[in-house]
Amino acid sequence: MSRESTLQTTVKKFLKSKGCEVLVIRPQPGIPDGWEDIMFLKEGFWGCIETKKSATAKYQPLQQERLKKHNEWSWARRVYPENWNEVKAELERIL
Repeated sequence: MSRESTLQTTVKKFLKSKGCEVLVIRPQPGIPDGWEDIMFLKEGFWGCIETKKSATAKYQPLQQERLKKHNEWSWARRVYPENWNEVKAELERIL
């Protein structure tokens, strides 16, 4: 199992433990290009998370633009093992 899939599972479990509805997005027809890996919702708040295996992992086309747009609309972050604790602490405050 790759570090990215392990991290994605960790993030998903954390969000669910905070009472969030969690959607794991898989590329397929009907899903816009560059959509983040995880979208979550909780009581009028939503966010998106793009998981990466490392801080140096490259973006796919449109991922940076989607993250920027979704963060302006609500909340969105790029998460990798090295920054997960920081993002988790931010989510603890928000959720």
